[in-house]
Amino acid sequence: MSEHPFSKVAEGDVELRERRGGGAGSRDISGALGTEHMVIRRWHYEPGNEMAYHRHGTQEEVYHLVSGGPQTLQVGSEDHVIQDGDWMAIPKDTPRRIKNTGGPSEWLTMGAPPGPGITDGIRLDPETGEEIPRT
Repeated sequence: MSEHPFSKVAEGDVELRERRGGGAGSRDISGALGTEHMVIRRWHYEPGNEMAYHRHGTQEEVYHLVSGGPQTLQVGSEDHVIQDGDWMAIPKDTPRRIKNTGGPSEWLTMGAPPGPGITDGIRLDPETGEEIPRT
């Protein structure tokens, strides 16, 4: 047995899951690796796909555009042009969303700490900024 335990996974072995209701798909890399203190997802966006406008109660996130730029990352009420290779860190309470304004794109998102699961992400109405209750 190794003195330093680790986990390894090939990205292609992690299922690409489409979001409920359609849109961008993601691979739960951290789930496949069994990480406890961070969340890592690899996202695939087709033209016109948008991430839900949201903020987090616990988790700060880092976004990285792997390919397909330029793309748009909305932070608060401002749109930012993101090029391939760009990284952006976003504090936990700051509203954000990826808006695919070009061709197919690949994003890597990392968040820590994980928070209380899916409920850490709080959906917001993009027009008013008001919270959208979970159903």
